[in-house]
Amino acid sequence: MSTLGERIQVLVKGPQFAWWMGHVLLLICTIFYLPYWATFHFRAGAHWYTRAFLGAILSYGVVVYKSFPEIQFNSQFFQAMLTEENTLYFLMAIYWWRSTPMLAPLIPYVVFAIFNALTYVRTNILSLASGDAAAAQASGPAKTIESLVDKYHNPAMSAVALFEITGVMGSLVFWALTFQSSFMSPILYAFFLRFRYFFNPYTRTAFTQLRARLDGLVLNNPKVPPQALKAYSIAQRALVQFGRAAVQQPGTQADPASAPVPAPAQ
Repeated sequence: MSTLGERIQVLVKGPQFAWWMGHVLLLICTIFYLPYWATFHFRAGAHWYTRAFLGAILSYGVVVYKSFPEIQFNSQFFQAMLTEENTLYFLMAIYWWRSTPMLAPLIPYVVFAIFNALTYVRTNILSLASGDAAAAQASGPAKTIESLVDKYHNPAMSAVALFEITGVMGSLVFWALTFQSSFMSPILYAFFLRFRYFFNPYTRTAFTQLRARLDGLVLNNPKVPPQALKAYSIAQRALVQFGRAAVQQPGTQADPASAPVPAPAQ
């Protein structure tokens, strides 16, 4: 049996460890950024904000590299790459990294990072001490982590999908209208949500639920003036037309919170 030092050396040399460290960096830096956000000193905590997204760039960069290890200069390759959810989150992380610091864009990455980091601890970290992976998976801590992930994964993904539509997009529109961030941010994020709608069932469900709620508040409300009803209908048709624009689906998309984790180096 290998020694603890040897097992640690094997673990840290693999891309999977870098993937996990990116998530850990994201979580730690977000925690340090929270006091700045809570006291409205957004820009004063920009260094923690940018470091958090550097962690996201690292994690999603590893996944994208493992998913597309060989670049091919043809339209099929770039279409498959640019319509893969983890690639989109990687590109958006780069964009947020250089954007005006705000908490909302961090939240989805934080939720994904929590589940990914916990899963990595269960499947890799816990087996370091004994060197027996089977025994580690059967241990109390491993069972607890597995139970928590299984119980909260789907509700968390549903909450993230709804928050991306309302919380992140709402924040981007507000900051753009108050001239605190670029007007390109909500436009770019609209295209991101469009791809999410096509490739992610949680996002489709969130849009359906949100539309039902808005229809109930507006269309079934006799107090809403006719002009507002007309404007709402026009806006709804425009959004539907934008969402239905042709997007070719390259195949089954990976959930960012259960991304294809690279195998550790042997």
